[in-house]
This record gives sequence, structure tokens and C-alpha cells, in this order.
Amino acid sequence: MSATAELPTKEAHVLKGHEGAVLAARFNGDGNYALTCGKDRTIRLWNPHRGILIKTYKSHGREVRDVHVTSDNAKFCSCGGDRQVYYWDVSTGRVIRKFRGHDGEVNAVKFNDSSSVVVSAGFDRSLRVWDCRSHSVEPVQIIDTFLDTVMSVVLTKTEIIGGSVDGTVRTFDMRIGREMSDNLGQPVSCISISNDGNCVLAGCLDSTLRLLDRTTGELLQVYRGHISKSFKTDCCLTNSDAHVIGGSEDGLVFFWDLVDAKVVSKFRAHDLVVTSVSYHPKEDCMLTSSVDGTIRVWKK
Repeated sequence: MSATAELPTKEAHVLKGHEGAVLAARFNGDGNYALTCGKDRTIRLWNPHRGILIKTYKSHGREVRDVHVTSDNAKFCSCGGDRQVYYWDVSTGRVIRKFRGHDGEVNAVKFNDSSSVVVSAGFDRSLRVWDCRSHSVEPVQIIDTFLDTVMSVVLTKTEIIGGSVDGTVRTFDMRIGREMSDNLGQPVSCISISNDGNCVLAGCLDSTLRLLDRTTGELLQVYRGHISKSFKTDCCLTNSDAHVIGGSEDGLVFFWDLVDAKVVSKFRAHDLVVTSVSYHPKEDCMLTSSVDGTIRVWKK
């Protein structure tokens, strides 16, 4: 059996409903549901395995750029062009809180493991930390050592990692208050972490993905072939960490072998820019979203 036969390259469903570009598509923690958001100012909850729209959430005043759901599926957070971080109740569709404080548009949001904290990444060159349990709408911490827009954020149990247009991936250890900075020399549009927690994958706007050792910052591998020059196109790893996945501005999706960086598979997923890729936590299944207004569900 070839490696490509195990990869989700067959289209199972096309999820339609967004008007205009879809900017992010994310599986929930167990992979049974998906949340998507986009230019039409809405967030949508789907059963991607049946191709069904379950609920639409409206409150944002401008486009919605990112969304993340809690591990218990009860709440989610979202952000975008209106400079605020929204904290929602999934079942009622109510906005529980709007966190204000960013001086510009907000690019990315993530919960910590316990879903008690949200971290947001902004155009104002900052990462901001918000406490979901308190009634305060002020940030409990501001990290503002970046020299340009912060595009992406990932969290580990003890660290906040941000990727910025200033060319750095910066790691903040919350226990000891230490910052480490890895300068990639190219604008970073997306970061994600390997499932074993040992590596950070950074998507750069010179059409490369770079794999870094999380503790030393050493550059382990570079992945090429896709186009990423002016759009935020997502990158991630498969749930086994065997392959790296990246979206491309020409509508293709690429799978690379993690170790030798060979292109194992590439295929046309969309007609326009692929904005987002999300891999199922357990199965070989993937979501892609695009400027073409669709989300596609891929299975093997």
C-alpha cells in the first residue's frame, strides 16, 4: 500500500453557505464537528461527515478570521476585523463576553488546554491573554515584543508561541517569564505544533514551510512547491506527524513527507486560494477552506 493511499485526497463533501471567502475551518477536539468563519461576518457549525450545517452565529461587525472551540465543545472564541475577541456559548449562540483591547484587527485565537484562557494575535503587534472565568474584559497579560503584525498563535501547557510578519517565531514560557526568539528572516503567516509537541511548523511568505525544533529552535527541514506570498495560507501536520500539509494560493493542497520533505501528494482542492487546512485528530480526514467560498471535506 503506498503512502498516498492513506492520505485524505478524495472529496467527501462540499460545505456551502458562506457568502464570500472562508478564512478558517477548524475541527473540534474530537473531530466530529467543524467550525468555519469568513468574510460574511458569520461563524458556522457543521457536521462535516454528513455535510450538514447545524447553526450560524452572527455578531461580528466585520470579517471573522479565526475560531477555536473548547475541549468540552461548550464554548468557542472568534476574532477578526472588528478588533474584538468574542467568547460564545455553542448551544445558545449567545456571546458571553467581548474582550476589547487590541488596537487593530485580530488574526488568530486559541484556548489553552483547560479552556480557562484565550490568547489572541493582532495587527497591533501584540499577543493578548484573556481570562474566560473572570468578568473582566481587560487582558490579564499583553506580550508586545514583536516588531510587526502577529499572524498566528499556538499554545502548549506552559508556553505561548507566536508567529509574526517580523520574521520571528517567539516562545513565551509562562512559568518563568522567559522569551525565546527564532528569526526565520521571512514573514511568518502561520504556525502549528506537531502532535508530539517537539516541533513547530512555520509557514513563511517566501513559499516555504519550515520545521523547527521546539526546544533548540534548530531548523530541521524546509518544505517547498506551494505558493504562499501574499495570503495567510494554513499549514499543519497529519495526526501521526508523518506528513506536513500546506495550502497554496493557486488552490492546491500539498502533502510532504515530514522527514525527507518530498512532495508525496498534491491535488487541486479549490479554484482559488486555500486559506485553511485542518486535520482530524484521529482519522485520516481533512478540512480545507478557500477564498472561493467553500469548505471541502477530504477522506482517503
